[in-house]
Parts: sequence; C-alpha cells; structure tokens
Amino acid sequence: MARVNNPRFPHTCRILRRPESDPMSDQPGTVTDDPMTDNPMADEEEQEVEQQNQEQQEPSSEVVVLYEGVCRGYNRDTTSDNGDVNASYRNLALPLKQDEWTEQNIPREGDKIELHKFGYTEYGQIIDIRPSNLGTHILWKYVRN
Repeated sequence: MARVNNPRFPHTCRILRRPESDPMSDQPGTVTDDPMTDNPMADEEEQEVEQQNQEQQEPSSEVVVLYEGVCRGYNRDTTSDNGDVNASYRNLALPLKQDEWTEQNIPREGDKIELHKFGYTEYGQIIDIRPSNLGTHILWKYVRN
C-alpha cells in the first residue's frame, strides 16, 4: 500500500522588506556643498568626520528578510486585467500565530513575497495580512505578463 504524502505546508517562501529611505537623505550633507557657509573650503578632517557621521546615520540599503520557511500558497478566483497586465490575487498561509510576530518583523502592506512552488517561483507584493490564533494568512498580488 502506498503511503500518502500530503503536508499541510508544502511550499517555501520568503517575505522581504526594503528599508524605508528618507527623501532628504540623498541631499548633499557636507560643509562644502552648503551654499550658506562662509568658508566653502573646509578642512579635510572636517569633511571626513562629516562623511563618517553621515554614513552612520544612513539606513542600510540591505533587504530585510522578515520570514523564510514553510508555507502554503494557493490561488483565489479573483483575477484583474489592467491593459496588458494580468494580476492574480493569491493567499499565503504561514504556521506563525499572532503572538509569534513582533512589531519589527510582522509583514506590512507593500512587502515583497517570493513563493517557491515545486520548481518555479512566484513574486508578488503583500496587500493584507491577517494573523490569528491558528496561523497567519496573507493576501498578496501576483503580477504576470
């Protein structure tokens, strides 16, 4: 007799977040670039200190992995057609309950998803998250051309 292999969470996924950037962070911050300074030629030491301070204040440009592990991805019956792009709304079930998330690592709207399903990968963006006592369900948008 053959043994049935039907795991509850057969897929793997990653939920990624890009760091939020300050819209003013790309502005020049050195003394020599400030048009209001009296001395446009500052010492090299002051420039190095200013540059080190700026590097410490800037957020890292690395992508943060919020979750990586088992999941179950499944389709909904909703598909939208916007011109040349088809978008499917999909669900993702994670085995994490609401008390296992923290404020720093709970997914939010706009975070990215990579879902690995038996040999191919789907990429999308989170629309809604619903943590509960039984697990977490995420509604996300999968765009394909």
